[in-house]
This record gives sequence, structure tokens and C-alpha cells, in this order.
Amino acid sequence: MRRLLLALVPCLTLICAVAEAQTPSGPISGSAPELKPLVMEAGTWDADITFPAQKPGAEPTRAKGVQVNSLRSNGMWMLNEFSVDGTPYQGTGLWGWDSATKSYVGTWGDNNENRMRMDKGVWDEATQTMTWTSEMVQADGQHIPLRFTEAFKGDTRVFDMNAVHPRTGALIPLVHIEFHRRKG
Repeated sequence: MRRLLLALVPCLTLICAVAEAQTPSGPISGSAPELKPLVMEAGTWDADITFPAQKPGAEPTRAKGVQVNSLRSNGMWMLNEFSVDGTPYQGTGLWGWDSATKSYVGTWGDNNENRMRMDKGVWDEATQTMTWTSEMVQADGQHIPLRFTEAFKGDTRVFDMNAVHPRTGALIPLVHIEFHRRKG
């Protein structure tokens, strides 16, 4: 046993040195300016969800849900877990600041599709708004451009997901969500 421990010491020292060398320099855990939107999104949020009417003259569909957002990896990444009350819907996302590409990147998967969506985001400090772009790949292989906006207003976040018409560029509303941060 002692030989095994003595053999492991150099390996553990090397692992610690490599991990230390890969730790980003500068502030982390939300103090870096790039991490501000992650810190703002952390917490548990109750969701008021509105889906646009599918036919002219019809009423929109409404639902309630919950999103639990947890800072991970020393505050550098956000884990989103979203569910809609009374439905089997569950979605999971992971996003954060990619220091190599100098952009926000994210992934999203849910039980509506058997595909992982890849997103790219831009933060507007002046308006406190994150704008994401992505593509949804349909079962027939067609790519539908998507645009999401998420406006932060204190303990409220307003999220809009739109498809982008491929010829006109017009935004086609898919869902509107008002998130309200739970207290405590």
C-alpha cells in the first residue's frame, strides 16, 4: 500500500500543476465583466410562458414553469434546468464565456428533439440584454435560423425566442417567457 501511495504522489503533483496552469488568470466567480450575465441569471426563476396563437383569431397558449440556474466550474459556466408545469417537457442548457473565441457559447437539449442545439451570444451592457443566434435542424434536414433575446430587469427576465424567416429576415415569434426570481 505504501508503495502505491509513493507512486501516486508524483502523479498527483503533476495533475495539480497542470490544473493550476490551466486555471485562467484574473478574476473568476462572477467578478470578471464577461461573467456578469451569468451571475445575473443564477437562481431559481418562476416562468410565465406564452406561446403565440397558431391560427388567426385564436388565443395564445399559456403555461407556467420553473428554471433552476446554477453557476458551475467556479462561476465560469451556467447550468440551466427548465421544466413546464403539467407537461413532460424538460430542457437543459450549459453556457458561458469562451475565452478562446471571445464570445458567449451555449448548448441546449430537451425532450422535444433528439438534437443538441449550439448557440452563440452577444451581451449588450447598455441594455442589459443577451442576444443569442442558433439554428434548429428539422427532421427533414432543413435549417431554421433562430434568434433569442433575454432582457434583464432586476428580478425579472424577459425571454423571446423567434424563428428568422429565411427569405425576408422577419422574426416569427415562437415563445415569450417572463421569468421572476424566487426570493430566498
